[in-house]
Amino acid sequence: MSEKHYVVSLHKGVDKEQFLNELNTSTSITDVPDREVSTVNARPSSKRMVEVALTDAEATALLGDSRVGGVNEPLVWDDEWLDYEQEENWTRDNTSTIRGNWGFRRHIVENNPWGSGSQNVDLGGTYDYHLDGSGIDYIHQETKFRYDHEQWNDANGNSRLQQFQWNTLPNCSSISTLDYSSTSGNSYHATHCAGTAVGKDYGWAKNANIFCLDMGTVNSSYWFDAIKEFHKAKSINPLTGFKRPTVVSASWGYKAYFTNITDIQFRGSSVGTVKSNQYGMIGDSSNRFNAQIYNLMAEVEEMQDEGVHYHKSAGNQGQKLCLSSSDVDYNNYITRSTNTGTITAGNPIYYNRGAGNIGPDTIVCGNLDSALYGSDECCQAGSDKGPRVDVYAAGTDIVSAYNTSNTSVYNLTGTSMSTPQIAGMSCLVLQLNPGFTPAMLREWWHKNSIKGQLFQGPTDENTPSTFFANSRNLMSPDATSNRIAFLGNKNKQKTFSKAKGQDITGPTGFKASGN
Repeated sequence: MSEKHYVVSLHKGVDKEQFLNELNTSTSITDVPDREVSTVNARPSSKRMVEVALTDAEATALLGDSRVGGVNEPLVWDDEWLDYEQEENWTRDNTSTIRGNWGFRRHIVENNPWGSGSQNVDLGGTYDYHLDGSGIDYIHQETKFRYDHEQWNDANGNSRLQQFQWNTLPNCSSISTLDYSSTSGNSYHATHCAGTAVGKDYGWAKNANIFCLDMGTVNSSYWFDAIKEFHKAKSINPLTGFKRPTVVSASWGYKAYFTNITDIQFRGSSVGTVKSNQYGMIGDSSNRFNAQIYNLMAEVEEMQDEGVHYHKSAGNQGQKLCLSSSDVDYNNYITRSTNTGTITAGNPIYYNRGAGNIGPDTIVCGNLDSALYGSDECCQAGSDKGPRVDVYAAGTDIVSAYNTSNTSVYNLTGTSMSTPQIAGMSCLVLQLNPGFTPAMLREWWHKNSIKGQLFQGPTDENTPSTFFANSRNLMSPDATSNRIAFLGNKNKQKTFSKAKGQDITGPTGFKASGN
């Protein structure tokens, strides 16, 4: 009997202790192994996850237990999961890196300040601000960024990077000690993304504390548990009456491939084995798409239940992302003749649900293109879209920190670049509203974003040949997901609440002089 380690993810509300007791004793319960199963990692920080040793047959059978949402092999970080692209057709400037983050100028006004003509012009003026992310803990959940980059400095030249050892947290002692003095093995993608969120020149939260959760070093059992324990361990700030907000940016997603297909199930019918746009199968140039894994969903939901604010890249595969199980495309899936990571051959791989690391309160970020579509602003062609994308932000032709030196910068494109824009802006929102729950922050973005300015495309989902045809289409039956991020005080409404006697009525100071 050959056993392997499996992560078992329980549905919310299931009694984990009782479930473990049943696994650890001989039992005649249907679908539960009738022997004593070894616990590899009880995951004490989690109410829903446990790692056990099972045979492949036992793992498959255990999925039949109504208490179990997923049984997967432990994840190992793969750079294939990163959500970024590099392009050379630069607009809203050119290939020069001697310019700022154009999101600063777009997301503080309601209408496109470049107008409906050329976007390759210098607006002039300045980005004026007074919110800087003070009082916020920002965690970059990816691989290691360049620790000595100048972008992590504050206005006085002191580094804001917190050389935090995650193994000092409860239930996290087995995490390896991180070497913050080393610059080897750092990621240009992680460096660029973090710079867009919290860099001193290219980021929004210029005074936030900065943390790195290096997923290339930290075992997958702790990718979310460590952040959860980090936030749980915080004390109440007497000045605000709340814990310091924890903001996480995640520009990655579990990937699968539109290859070796043995069946396509589209809207309840088998439609063969040949990939086609009319079935909502777009994918990137490598035929990849973001695939759902239940245990990642459970990890994110449980972490956010503790109050952590999580921002996730939509993806760069051009896919529609469904909001709920009532969506006509929610249950579209393929089966493959080969394994897809932890998804074994023959099992369904859902291609319109997005990556697994999306919870109910996760803010999913799409890519606002630097170019126009006709005279309209639009989503970037490769950006995932659809009803589950909460908000679009500048993600094309973004200049930010790079990893080749401690001062280098670079242009990159992708929803990976959009996500830290929103995460950085969320730091500013939470600076004024430290008591916001993740659900409240997501609702704030829904209400305060500018609606209806993106090119929408066809809304008749009953005609999939046109609904999925144009890469600029938002792939939504209505305009509710047509949202561009806006930090200003829309329609003169009070967008921030009063807290601890502070009279806070809106993010004043977000203006672009010279327009």
